[in-house]
Amino acid sequence: MVERLAEIEARIANLGDLREIMGAMRALASMRLAQAQGALPGVRRYAGMMDFALARGLALTGSPMSGHPPGEAGGHGPLAVVAFTSEHGFAGAYNDHVLDRAWGLIHGEQDRLLVVGSRGRLKAEERGCRVAYWQPMATHLDGVLDSVLRCSDELYGRLAEDGIQRVMLVHGCNHAGAQWNVETESVLPFDVPAVRQMKVVVPLIHLEPEEMFDHLVEEFVFTRLMQAALESLASENAARLTAMEAAHDNIENKLEALSQQARQQRQEEITTELLDVVVGAMAARKS
Repeated sequence: MVERLAEIEARIANLGDLREIMGAMRALASMRLAQAQGALPGVRRYAGMMDFALARGLALTGSPMSGHPPGEAGGHGPLAVVAFTSEHGFAGAYNDHVLDRAWGLIHGEQDRLLVVGSRGRLKAEERGCRVAYWQPMATHLDGVLDSVLRCSDELYGRLAEDGIQRVMLVHGCNHAGAQWNVETESVLPFDVPAVRQMKVVVPLIHLEPEEMFDHLVEEFVFTRLMQAALESLASENAARLTAMEAAHDNIENKLEALSQQARQQRQEEITTELLDVVVGAMAARKS
């Protein structure tokens, strides 16, 4: 009986330590979610500005893909899918949902899957998915720019070497609070009809239209990668926050059940000791 009670108390102590760890992870996820959410409005506004800039560039060049690798919206050329996953675990089913969407876009041998995030790479390898390239994902806001620059360099290298004509991004999209969903975004070729619907005035420029448009496309791609990385960072931590809260609640429930069990065991132990004392006293009186 004593050994059983000691075992329960040891489990309670272990769960208490685990609860503290989960609480720290939950606080960290909440902080990084708030940081990413704070940076997202500015990046989203800049992405809208780039859409408008491309519309003005099209008004100058008259060609939807001037100075850019060949391909048209809805084309069937080789595709590169960039999947933004998490660098660390405890993010629930976040990586599974992203990879489900990304791998579903890969159809031909010439298509390439590029994974940002160590956890996503491991998940992809477990599934037998062909990963053409992978790199770590930023774990905090300050590391996003470096991660995006590396991804951008790799992507442009494959546009030149592998003949990639289409680029799609798959990433989480953060909503109010800790809500998120997986989004698929076509980056190259960009959505020409949507851009052409913008009413713009032909601007005055100091560069050749073709050269200027090339720079606009590069900036457009960079902006979309930056937005996808930030959205992914926010969504990943939102998923982790939800998972940590669920784990914390589960630990609390188990602690309550174990505490009740320990009280019952302790009461039984006390009752047994009292019975032993009473029986011994009665035996002594008879003798």
